[in-house]
Amino acid sequence: MTLGRKPATQTLVGLAALILIVMFGTTLRYQAFTHSVVPDYPRGDAAKYFLYAYNLTNFGIYGYGDFTVLPADTDLAVAEKMIPPDALNTPAYPLYLSMFFGGAYEKIHSDRARLGQVVLSSLTILLAYAAFAQFGRVYGLGVALLTAASPHLINMNLYLLTETLFCFFLMTFVWAISRVTEKSRCYWFVLLGFLLALASMTRPWLQAYLFVVMGYLVVSKLRFSSRHALLVFVGAVIVLAPWAVRNSISLGQAADGSQLVRSIHHGMYPDMMYEGQSDSLGYAYESDPMSPELGESMGGTLAEIWRRAQAEPDRYAKWYLFGKIRSVLSWKIIAGADAIFVYHVVGSPYFEVPRFYLSAYYMEKSHGLLMLLALIGIGLAWLPRKTQRQSTERVFFLRAMSLLVLYFLAIHTVVAPYPRYSIPMRPLLYAMALYPFVLVFQTSGIRQRLAAMVRTDVAHD
Repeated sequence: MTLGRKPATQTLVGLAALILIVMFGTTLRYQAFTHSVVPDYPRGDAAKYFLYAYNLTNFGIYGYGDFTVLPADTDLAVAEKMIPPDALNTPAYPLYLSMFFGGAYEKIHSDRARLGQVVLSSLTILLAYAAFAQFGRVYGLGVALLTAASPHLINMNLYLLTETLFCFFLMTFVWAISRVTEKSRCYWFVLLGFLLALASMTRPWLQAYLFVVMGYLVVSKLRFSSRHALLVFVGAVIVLAPWAVRNSISLGQAADGSQLVRSIHHGMYPDMMYEGQSDSLGYAYESDPMSPELGESMGGTLAEIWRRAQAEPDRYAKWYLFGKIRSVLSWKIIAGADAIFVYHVVGSPYFEVPRFYLSAYYMEKSHGLLMLLALIGIGLAWLPRKTQRQSTERVFFLRAMSLLVLYFLAIHTVVAPYPRYSIPMRPLLYAMALYPFVLVFQTSGIRQRLAAMVRTDVAHD
């Protein structure tokens, strides 16, 4: 027997396991798409994204107007009067939808867009594996399996919402940065900035992470320089500049900060309830008589938060220091139809098909532990490299991911901490949750003993 047979067998087993996981995840996603019915749709945020795409495709106007769907043959001059351009939402997701919309709206347009999301969501499983398999095949397979089985990631494909596209772009960036080494060519750093900007143009909370990455490149123990950081910035500007220029021309300002003010306003209520009223959960701002005054200006909103925090310091300190993190990482979509659905569904495989509701059951039961382990994994990433027994490149990547999760949590201690916002972060959170097991495996000597056993078997053969 040749010395290469054992590793080759392990590679084939790993490949077979990955194929099965991807098939499992893709099947769940496709069947959820084909067997779920979302009535009276689109509405809410989904209606905004639909109208952005519809108006952009038919009239060349980026705006959702007053939620009126104009006939596709409406005169352009009339459409321009009825649809004022805006910059309330970043354009990546509406641009994705615009690939499927054209002319008079038909349901098949949104069906095609959602089927495209099924494809992107399935590719995300592969990206999750590819990014973390460098720490070991089992680790990569574990991250891929949890990503494949997540009912939230599966059901987000049912809606015209940003989460699926954002998760795909985010994990593409994660995969790209996992490949960065001291020998990486210049275009690789441009690609990092480009991918990060694509993700931030889908969900804008990510934008400032660009500067975190640039700073981290300069201070990391790999031999990166300010030139590499500048290349990342150049890659991001390629994506961000056209949006800023468009806004400056159409609106007279590079960006619209009103969404940020509203998000800070919506997240100011402890436990996401107005004065502890359970019927206001998730929509506390609707019960607050001061809401018309709040959310209009940053100064007024912050001043009112400070006034209320002074009146109840313990309650607000607990909310902003701990409660918001618990909220954004929690299982239930508190401002949605159900624990795993954003909008109400008439039928779903999760109601009747065993592999669906059993996978959802076990994912829910393990969710709290996984999120706790993820927070532990974030801290373990900063142990000395020798303690972790990882290469410098792997530690660089792991700490970049730790910074990304910490940045996400920090942002959502300021803005509204809706659990839905953490759904696109799930693959990364699962990876951090499994890292403590990798560290135990690396440092306990188990790996060395297994390697010795394999060498002994090969020698005997």
